[in-house]
Amino acid sequence: MSNPRYRILVSWRFMIQAIGDYKKIFKKYNISYDVIKTKQSLKKKQLVKFIDKYDGIICGDDEINKTVLDKAKKLKVISKWGTGLDSINVQYAKRKGIKVFNTPNAFSNSVSQLTWGFILNLSRNIFETHRQIQKGYWPKISGHLLKNKYLGVIGLGKIGLKIIENGQGFGMKVLGNDIRKINDRKLRKYRIKKISKFSLLKKADIIILCVNLNKTSYRLIDFEEFKYIKKNSIIINVSRGSVINEMALIKALKNKKILGAGIDVFENEPLKSKNKLLKFKNCILSSHNAFNTIDEVKKVNNNSVKNLINGLLEK
Repeated sequence: MSNPRYRILVSWRFMIQAIGDYKKIFKKYNISYDVIKTKQSLKKKQLVKFIDKYDGIICGDDEINKTVLDKAKKLKVISKWGTGLDSINVQYAKRKGIKVFNTPNAFSNSVSQLTWGFILNLSRNIFETHRQIQKGYWPKISGHLLKNKYLGVIGLGKIGLKIIENGQGFGMKVLGNDIRKINDRKLRKYRIKKISKFSLLKKADIIILCVNLNKTSYRLIDFEEFKYIKKNSIIINVSRGSVINEMALIKALKNKKILGAGIDVFENEPLKSKNKLLKFKNCILSSHNAFNTIDEVKKVNNNSVKNLINGLLEK
């Protein structure tokens, strides 16, 4: 491409994998692109070295803070692949005239599906039964019925509501908590009883965390909170790793204060081989992968490119 009008950086792995599908549209709008492959995301010290070259970026959880934005002299648009914007200083970007886009509600169905996979596996010990059969045994491991139990959802956004909707067939009673005001009509529609966080922790049999990461949700579940959680409860985290104090979770599992846990996100990713969570049979781990279904990944790829182009072309 000769004399491209715009130069962009693509740093998120799923977008990089599909970049060939968008060559024609980039050519149409005279956009050249560079890709940088990372195991997880780009850090500040990496971005400051080259961010000044680009008019736009399609990123994952790259550390786009004030320092990076001050270096980004040409940057016009940040297209975040997915929903979460907690790694981007959005307010500072907007003050500098940089447009920030994401794909709201992108992965509600995917995340809900994995959440119920966690719940069903843990409540019926499916993985442990499978392991025992592989070893040559024929176990009869008892489980827990979900019907008439309390489902406690912290974070009543699109993902939380989709989890509740998808689980309604199990006949559970739904408890909800959110620091935001939730419309009464929505609470009635999903048959949610909204209560305080500590009341929910005391009562819920299944606790699901699906909040955004911010100052109010950082270590929302800490050592103190585990004192209130019922002994036979299951806790699921499909939000961000730092929403749970990992050491508090390890202590709760070690001392059998909870029945089990399903964890998709961690304070430090990828998970290190020495992480103590790997030791527990009643802790099912996923690799920050709740979003990853073929259907919704393609939808977000398309929307991320659309957001980028709209941001570059808007005056």
